[in-house]
Amino acid sequence: MLGTRAGEGKAVLLGERIRARRRHLGLTLKAVSAASGLSIAYLSQVERQRANPTVTALSSVARALGVKLSFFVPDEVHAAVVVKKGESRVLHLAELPYQVRSLAGLGQDLQLEPLLIQIGPHFTSAPSSHLGEEFLHVLSGRMVLHVGEECFELVAGDSAQHPSTTPHAWGNPGGEVTTLLWVGTPRLF
Repeated sequence: MLGTRAGEGKAVLLGERIRARRRHLGLTLKAVSAASGLSIAYLSQVERQRANPTVTALSSVARALGVKLSFFVPDEVHAAVVVKKGESRVLHLAELPYQVRSLAGLGQDLQLEPLLIQIGPHFTSAPSSHLGEEFLHVLSGRMVLHVGEECFELVAGDSAQHPSTTPHAWGNPGGEVTTLLWVGTPRLF
């Protein structure tokens, strides 16, 4: 059993954390089994606290669920990570019409990845899907977001959230730069 964090009254069981993460991602035991190489029966026993996984098995589950191994064994201490203006890391490739600025530091055990993204005019990404979840908020400009079979046009002030396991793509159909706040899991930087 995992211990409690300061301020929490109830201990969190390992199997409960695994099940909660799997359900949060909308994954079946079969999908996690295929991604981890562990049997469905074994994963079910782990989630129900009827089997204790080895570190190797838990590492396979963590990879399948898109988290670090430490996600299942949280530390008691969580230090704040502060990034001052001008200290953030920037990824800008000349071949791509967008710029990505990481708004997070390099703290350990952080799950969320907050990014400031500037999308150049008339750009559309290729569809992709992966483990995790995404949230975006348009700060300026407009964008088109495709999630599965749905298409949404978003303008400044609009937000969207979706599981990353659903095929998705986004773009800037306009003639000016679009700026958005993007927060997702797992971490990219």
